[in-house]
Amino acid sequence: MSHAGTDATAFRLTGGELTEWLAGLLREGKRVIAPVEEAGLRLFRPVTSPEQICLAPGKARLSPKDCLFPKNERLFAYAVRGEEVTLETPPPEGQEQVLFGARPCDVAGLLRLDTVFLKGAPDAQYSERRSRTAIVSLACESAEPECFCTAVGVGPAAEDGSDVQVLAAGERWLVRPLTAKGLALTAALRGRAAPSQEEWAQARAGIERAEASLRQNPVAREWAAVLEANFDLPLWEAVGQRCVGCSICNFVCPSCSCFDVHDGGNAFCGERCRSWDSCTFATFTRHGSGHNPRPTQPSRYRQRVLHKFAYYPQSNAGEFMCVGCGRCVRHCPVGLSIYESVNQVVSAAREAQ
Repeated sequence: MSHAGTDATAFRLTGGELTEWLAGLLREGKRVIAPVEEAGLRLFRPVTSPEQICLAPGKARLSPKDCLFPKNERLFAYAVRGEEVTLETPPPEGQEQVLFGARPCDVAGLLRLDTVFLKGAPDAQYSERRSRTAIVSLACESAEPECFCTAVGVGPAAEDGSDVQVLAAGERWLVRPLTAKGLALTAALRGRAAPSQEEWAQARAGIERAEASLRQNPVAREWAAVLEANFDLPLWEAVGQRCVGCSICNFVCPSCSCFDVHDGGNAFCGERCRSWDSCTFATFTRHGSGHNPRPTQPSRYRQRVLHKFAYYPQSNAGEFMCVGCGRCVRHCPVGLSIYESVNQVVSAAREAQ
């Protein structure tokens, strides 16, 4: 956490004042998406009242990425009338949205999606949603057993990608606007008291507790080249044999961006849609001819690991696509850990030299 205790613009709020600020955003017509408890699960959902929001320690079961990259969406519809063909794209939704309570790992995941969908030729629908979305992150004061964010360059109080950062300080909340969008979002808080040195110290103590429990060794940037150079290492087969191809890892991941495009309709009208897909599905790379360049589950699991830790970093200044949230570890039915897989392969590669 930078600037702790010296921020020129920061606000100290009670729980009631935080609730009132969020209620004000709703009254302004903004769509607020936040973690809520639903059927025993913590999930990101649009809320109609701040009282629905869950601010307890820990992360939601799923990441909030579908507020920018929906699980299913229509790209366009078509209609044929004689020799005339018309295309209709979905109109912009227009409503400003606030993603509130996203943990730093989830925000880091959204930054990876920004790279995928905005770099080069921007994806029009993603770009439109992103432009009207403000992100309010919630720093972590504890870490869960599967977390390894610090090993991949993120952290419990990482600021990158957030417009506003919220930190817990005992029974108070410290609110820090970080961008011009964040300053606009917190305009109603101007005139509120600034946090005291003691409150900054409380916030720091919580973050340091979280950092102290994250003891995994860092994944070195040079490992990307080691992993790719050992594409044919026999250990990949042994590690990947455990993967059952359920793809829960992809669907809970905040940075996975694979999708499938499918058409439906007839000679007169129809639509083209895209849906989340997974590189660990057997059909993901299967050609129309029936040939599959990744014919086995270990080869598909290897692709997932290399995409996160080798291919993406090589074209993005060494930044890993994995953000260390650990959801894939928590939900894998056979207990596969992508962090452990990377370490195992790198260790085996060094021993083989």
